[in-house]
Amino acid sequence: MDASKKVFTLKYSINAVLTQRGAIVAESASKKGYRIDLPTPDDKQITTRGRWWRRVNLVVSSIAILGGPILLFWWWGSFIDFSISGALAGFGIGGYIASRLIPDRLLINNPEWTAYVTQNIFGGEMVAYGPGLHPAYWWEEHNKTGNYPLKLIRRPFSQSIATKTSKAMVSGQFEYAVSLPHVERAVGVSESTIEGGANSFIENFLTSKCAGKETEWVRTNIDKLNTLLSSDFSSTEVEELNLDGFKEKYGFVIVSIVINSIALPDAVQKTRDAADEATNTLKVVARLYGYGENVTALQEDIRGGKISSEAYTEMLEHAQAQSENVKMDVQVFRGTVPSAAASLAKGGRS
Repeated sequence: MDASKKVFTLKYSINAVLTQRGAIVAESASKKGYRIDLPTPDDKQITTRGRWWRRVNLVVSSIAILGGPILLFWWWGSFIDFSISGALAGFGIGGYIASRLIPDRLLINNPEWTAYVTQNIFGGEMVAYGPGLHPAYWWEEHNKTGNYPLKLIRRPFSQSIATKTSKAMVSGQFEYAVSLPHVERAVGVSESTIEGGANSFIENFLTSKCAGKETEWVRTNIDKLNTLLSSDFSSTEVEELNLDGFKEKYGFVIVSIVINSIALPDAVQKTRDAADEATNTLKVVARLYGYGENVTALQEDIRGGKISSEAYTEMLEHAQAQSENVKMDVQVFRGTVPSAAASLAKGGRS
């Protein structure tokens, strides 16, 4: 397909601007990701509808609807010498019928950023109409479900992935919209189908890219993952996910996918915080009781029994009080920690 004929042009952009008339998505974004330009919906993008014959049909049908009653009543009035009055009566009746029938059966009037799909009642052919006023055949079926908004739909996603060291929660958003040139394919396709396909792609991508990486690498390389995501999505050979295949099969287009944040699950974060706190407290104990930065020596004395469990408990409480992790009045119940530790912690060093 010639590049000039492509409706959607790939674009990798950090900042995308959504205008009321056209262009793409969203707020000012600081992260990269998969993004495409979405042009302003224009009925000319639909190439499968015969516009000229519909114009001819509108003119011929309008003349028949208005002129038929005029001729009929003029002919009837001529028998009783009221041909002019009969023609005027026919004009009034024909005008009333035209005012009701033409807007309902011969014209399609779509608001901005809206498409409409009719169906040929004789052959079942689906016919798409873009924004604006358009002539239609009277035998095309019109119904409320044929109206489709073309504006972007934004959905957040959150995926739990297993990395080399622990699990991670990846959060972001993707955006999609009905493709005007393929809107008839969107008939009968629910939003859950589109969102399910996008989420499956994101999950497969994250699993393949992050399974062999450590959690810290994943957390600190969001931009790199977004770049890889953009490359993978735009070049995928999976028919249901690539740009053209997705539009042609479902009538929708994925406009953007962006990873916003990567964090540890609450349970993993609490465990990590507890481990970090324990490590920091141990460092404080080592400094307070003469070990300096040699935490290993302190641990060896604890494991070897040189420091009893009671003494180590008091040392921990003292260290926690010094670091404001517990209330200082803990010393009131346990005595003066330095003196108690001096008598109980035989392995302590001055």
